[in-house]
Amino acid sequence: MNSKNWISVLLLGFLWGASFLFVEILLNYISPFMIVYLRVSLASVILILYIVLSKIKLELSFLLIFNFFVMGILNNVFPFLLITYGQQTVSGGLASILNANTSFLTILLASLILKNEALTKSRIIGVLIGIVGVIIVIGYENMSDFFNNEVGKVLILLSGLSYALAAIFAKVRLKNVKPEVAATGMLTMSTLILSPFIFLFYGNEILSLNLISISYSLLFAVICSVLAYFIYFKILVSTGAGNLLICTIIIPPSAILLNAIIIGELINVNEFIGLIVIISGLLILDGRLIKNIKLKFYNI
Repeated sequence: MNSKNWISVLLLGFLWGASFLFVEILLNYISPFMIVYLRVSLASVILILYIVLSKIKLELSFLLIFNFFVMGILNNVFPFLLITYGQQTVSGGLASILNANTSFLTILLASLILKNEALTKSRIIGVLIGIVGVIIVIGYENMSDFFNNEVGKVLILLSGLSYALAAIFAKVRLKNVKPEVAATGMLTMSTLILSPFIFLFYGNEILSLNLISISYSLLFAVICSVLAYFIYFKILVSTGAGNLLICTIIIPPSAILLNAIIIGELINVNEFIGLIVIISGLLILDGRLIKNIKLKFYNI
C-alpha cells in the first residue's frame, strides 16, 4: 500500500473507534434503541441522497432486497443494538477490545461454511491467541460466572458473532454489488426494520428529542457510518478487502484514546494486557508481519 492508502486505512479504524465514544456520550441523553435508530436512519437518508445525486443506477430485485434485509439485520440491527445495550454496563474502551474478536470469529466460521477459506497455521495460532486475549480481558477468575454476571460483555461478544455472519453472507451474496449501493440498501433496510418498534414503543422519546441529542446523533451517523463507508469503498477499490483487517487492529486503541481524552474513561491493567494479546493475534492472523519477518531472516 502507498502512503495515501495507509492514511485511509488508519483513518477508517479511527472513525470506527469513535463509534464507541459516541455511544458513551449519547447514552446520557437517549435510550440505546433510539441511538441505533437515529444512526441508521440519518445515515440512510444521506446515502440515498448521495446515490440520487451521483446518478448511480439501481437494478433492484426481490433477491437483492432480501439480501439487503439480511445484511441489515446481521451487520446493523443486531450488532448495533448489542453493542449499545452492552455499553450501558461496559466501558467504550472495553467494548472495543471485546468487539475486536470479530475477525477471529469470521475466520472460524468462514472455515466451517466456505470451502475456499481453510484454516492455515497462522490463522489457527492467531485465533488461539485471540481467545487467550479475551480470557485475560474478562479475567480468568470470572469465567465461571461470566454468563450470569457479565451480561454487557456477553452482548458485546455476541455482536462480534453477528458481524462475522454478516461478513460471510456479504462475501457470498453481495460480491457483485457496488459497495455504496450495498451500504445504502443495508442501512435503508435497517431503518425500515426498526421503524415500527420506534413508533410503537418510543413515540414519546421521539417527541422529547432535543438539539443536543439530535446533533450528537447526526455527527455519529455522518462520521461513523457515512464518512466511514466512503473511506471503506475507497479501500476496497484501491487496495482490496484484505487490508480492512488492519482497521480492526486500530479500532480498540483509537476508542481507548478518544474515551480517555474526551470523557476521562480509562481501562484497567487486565484489559490493557488483553488488548496487547488480541492485537498480537490479529497481526498473526493478517499474516504479513510473519511474512516480512521471514523475508528479513532469509535475507540476513
